[in-house]
Amino acid sequence: MVQGACIRIEQELDEAWPLVGLPPSCPRGDPQGCLRSQTRLSPLVPDIGIFKRLRDRWSFVDSSQRETVETSEDLVEFFATNDTAIKLKDDALAFLKEALMSKNHPREDYEELLCLSYLFLGGEGPAKPFRRPGALHPARWMAKAIYCLKLQMLKSQLSLTGREKAGVERVALLVALVYCKQWHEASISVKAPLNDVLFLEILKTYPDQTVAKAAEQALRRHLWYVSEENAGLAFFDSRIDVEEKKQMVKALDKPASKKELKRLEGKKMTMSSSLSTFVTSKTRSSFQKLDADEGFLAKDPALWEKDDRFKDARKRALGLRVVNDAAERGSP
Repeated sequence: MVQGACIRIEQELDEAWPLVGLPPSCPRGDPQGCLRSQTRLSPLVPDIGIFKRLRDRWSFVDSSQRETVETSEDLVEFFATNDTAIKLKDDALAFLKEALMSKNHPREDYEELLCLSYLFLGGEGPAKPFRRPGALHPARWMAKAIYCLKLQMLKSQLSLTGREKAGVERVALLVALVYCKQWHEASISVKAPLNDVLFLEILKTYPDQTVAKAAEQALRRHLWYVSEENAGLAFFDSRIDVEEKKQMVKALDKPASKKELKRLEGKKMTMSSSLSTFVTSKTRSSFQKLDADEGFLAKDPALWEKDDRFKDARKRALGLRVVNDAAERGSP
């Protein structure tokens, strides 16, 4: 199929909302292929065979005897000598603890990914057994993330080569420190534009730049949520301050791009790019496709939260379902 399934379907539906295909945010199928880029990063990242070995040997491991960043000599030294890593860990632990306490998880595998990441980073939790690894499919990236975390924490009980241990550790760190949050919020449509920008910023300073560059390259191919049209979702993101939203409203008067753009050309995006940069007159179509009253845009953004039109439009935006999320079923 020359133009791709999503584009063909959009053409048939005409005014349908652009199909949300992942994000991570890289993360909406695989926060943008970021985890996929790591599981293919040769020679230090594990292949699928190692996941099958864990599943086959599960009856012989004791998941209560796990290794974390607090007990691994290599990782204790790594965090002790890297301020950026320490901040990422502290931020991740705070997010993971809050997310686990909320109990607001689409499925058990989402909660399992949060829990494993929290335990690996040294969070306190019950020493209950890990869930037995289940089926693994190339399209199920959350399953791979869960497998990597289990492998990392149980590697002393498994026969892994030095190369395999190094690869598992690198992926487990990426998952727990940055990927898990991106994945968990990938299904929240209104957070997607800002999350894409923030994820790129994190990768620029991530301690393991070999891993970060591979992830960034994958993410830049999937920046769906900062295209002119989907950037409209950011108007409903409470994390964006009033001044930035004022600039976004002003940008609605900018002419749309002459080129029909289905997603942002990632290579042209810089870390200094603000969300208002991606807003144009075409962004208004996002409100039209939500069948939302744009009247709130005439008000100061500081007053939007009290405007019923804004509340209704945000509710409609939050109701959008992420396409690839519906395909992620089961967990290891």
